[in-house]
Amino acid sequence: MAQKLIVEGNDAIALATLCKLRGLKSPIGYESQDDFRQSFVSSGGGYKKAIDLLKIALNNSDLDNIGIIVDANDAGAEARWQAIRKILAEKFSAETLSHADKQPGPKVIQEDFLPVVGVWIMPDNKGTGYLEHFLAGLVPPDNALWAHAQTVLDDLQQKSFNEINPPKAGKARLHTWLAWKKDPGKPFGQALASKYFNINTPEVDAFLDWFGRTFKLGE
Repeated sequence: MAQKLIVEGNDAIALATLCKLRGLKSPIGYESQDDFRQSFVSSGGGYKKAIDLLKIALNNSDLDNIGIIVDANDAGAEARWQAIRKILAEKFSAETLSHADKQPGPKVIQEDFLPVVGVWIMPDNKGTGYLEHFLAGLVPPDNALWAHAQTVLDDLQQKSFNEINPPKAGKARLHTWLAWKKDPGKPFGQALASKYFNINTPEVDAFLDWFGRTFKLGE
């Protein structure tokens, strides 16, 4: 049994940490960290390369389960889904994909004699945004430092020397908040492990449910 998770950037470490913290079992065959990082995960280093990796994975007869996680970015989740759907249409039937179109939220596509394919579009499979927006939703809403980071960014965006475009403001806020923590600048995975985020949320529940339906996990 072979399985593959394709990610756009460096999402896998953070998301693997999230799964582990919530007690989700590892994908079967990839229980060790080395196997998970080197064999289970493929990082595209960008959206277009992640899409190319999906095409390769779909043509790999050894793969039983394939998951892909990409950012909606400014294009939006629907545009991303339609682009991925076009690739899946080379393998899956129109009926199967029509059923997937009707699935609210993330997609899990199944058809006899084909791999299970899961599609998650960050942050929420609905609008625009990035992994950072997903993680931002896990910051406790009453966190004073989080609120202050927003105040500072709002002020910065009024300055002539501001370099942050509005679509990237969410990324800037999260990285600013992490830079101001007691141990500044922790990567997302380490920040999750340090309990900076509230991981017991409906958003995390939805992601774990999708992950568990996409891949075969250990007992």
